[in-house]
Amino acid sequence: MKKKKSTIAVSSLQEVLARAKKQGIARTVKDSEIDFSDIPELTPEQLDRMVRPGRPLISLFPRKAISIRIDQDVLAKLKKKAKKQGIPYQSLINDILKKAV
Repeated sequence: MKKKKSTIAVSSLQEVLARAKKQGIARTVKDSEIDFSDIPELTPEQLDRMVRPGRPLISLFPRKAISIRIDQDVLAKLKKKAKKQGIPYQSLINDILKKAV
């Protein structure tokens, strides 16, 4: 006879969080409750070497991330053309739209 595997179904993230809070596992920590005393001060050299995480700002007017639907064949052609030009296909789309408006 085969033994049945037991599975647990989780109905929602809220249910899991509620159970964790009830058991004292999860709690919200305020910034004022965090002890930063054991973190050493950064030297001026370390601060000078720091860079902003994420994508670099290209101009004073950074681009806005959006989501659009494009036919697969059109996107394939845009990607191929962008690859030939050595630029990301999103930049190519931006250039095309910039010329059109």
